[in-house]
Amino acid sequence: MSGWLAILRTATVGFTLAAVSPVHAGDVQLTPAQMREDLIFLKEEWAPLDKSFSDLQRKEFNQYVDDTAAATEHLTPEAFALEVMRAVAIARNGHTNANIGPFLGDDLPVRAWSFSDGLHIVKTHPDFERLLGARIDRIGSYTTQEALDHVRLYLSGTDQRARFLAPGYLVTPAVLKQIGAVDDAARVPLTVRFPDGRTETVEIAPIGDDDPGDERKASLNRGYSVLIPDDENVPGRWRHLLDGRRGLPPLYGKRSDVQWQFLGASGEVLYIRNDTAKSLDETPLSDKLGGVVLGKILPERPKFIVVDLRLNNGGDFFNTILFSQALPRLVPPDGHVFVLVGRATFSAGITTAAMLKGSGGDKVTLVGEPMGDGGQFWSEGKYVELPNSKIPVRYSPQFHDYERGCFDTADCYWATVAFGPRGISIAPEISVDLSFQAYAEGRDPALETVLDLAARH
Repeated sequence: MSGWLAILRTATVGFTLAAVSPVHAGDVQLTPAQMREDLIFLKEEWAPLDKSFSDLQRKEFNQYVDDTAAATEHLTPEAFALEVMRAVAIARNGHTNANIGPFLGDDLPVRAWSFSDGLHIVKTHPDFERLLGARIDRIGSYTTQEALDHVRLYLSGTDQRARFLAPGYLVTPAVLKQIGAVDDAARVPLTVRFPDGRTETVEIAPIGDDDPGDERKASLNRGYSVLIPDDENVPGRWRHLLDGRRGLPPLYGKRSDVQWQFLGASGEVLYIRNDTAKSLDETPLSDKLGGVVLGKILPERPKFIVVDLRLNNGGDFFNTILFSQALPRLVPPDGHVFVLVGRATFSAGITTAAMLKGSGGDKVTLVGEPMGDGGQFWSEGKYVELPNSKIPVRYSPQFHDYERGCFDTADCYWATVAFGPRGISIAPEISVDLSFQAYAEGRDPALETVLDLAARH
């Protein structure tokens, strides 16, 4: 697949882009005139490249950019970057986004996840270990829900995508100040409820002591890595809620691109975890997935196969096409494929789930939470750098449609026309959300549900 497909993929992009230049909070000093120049570029050069805006959204975008340009005399570089992020998010398309992370400064020394029963702290700097497991009920002057509602305006994509992204921004003081939760980014009051029922308001300051396990520095996203404890030998590692627990389900083990193991009392369930649609080393991902087919599926002929895509935030779905189209046809006639999905499943991760479902039909069942995008979305773009702030802003020019189907390259991304499923739903057929209590006990209810179904057949 690396030959003609690679040539065709390259041929679909006709816009030459400069390399993205790294910046850091405090490095860039922007004058009001420079901010206005960036906003003009955003409106006149970037926006025409993106096709995800509806007519109404484009009108709203243009007005918001104009209003921001009129207020640049009062904006700091950090506030300006957030205004760019908010303007781009008007499209409500997950692939249409502004990467402003370097402008946001230091985070609070805690990491959280939004469970079915609230926002809970799951990882902390060693100095704040006592906060592990606490539920965050208020952030500054806002309830947690109010803070989520305010930060939602800055987050690109569906509500489920925002649910995935929001916890990372709610521990960023610059964002909390922007949305009005706090007046001073130097100290943030958090009202927390501990597992024993005690409630306390603690003031926390941002720290420059980075989390050594923060995967923003690698090729895997921090948003979902907070659920997984770091290796015990990581120097300066932060404390984690699951530290000390043994026999954890495979989801909470170290992330990679492809892992597999046999599960169930009789070992008849093959579990395959695919965390990214790209390889993390020199071996192509398609070769690794093919190795599972040749080395485990064909000789062992497992009756049930679980494909876990809950941590797959995307990559390149050309790497999973053959695997996802072939797999449902390789289980025995009385066998079944279960695909585990969730809010972190995005982009090529969604496409992989959709191709599995499209290829297998009733032999494939989607289990878990709604994914991070719908069955129709825009993607396949690149980042354009704003001239003064150097903020990379991604545009989305190609359409994917798995609900009605893509039949014409004039309307859809050519690879979706050629390979994409048609007329399917990507909503989970069995809904399973994760509660804090189940997580704190080291359980995986979605996988438990699948293993129970397999045991009864």
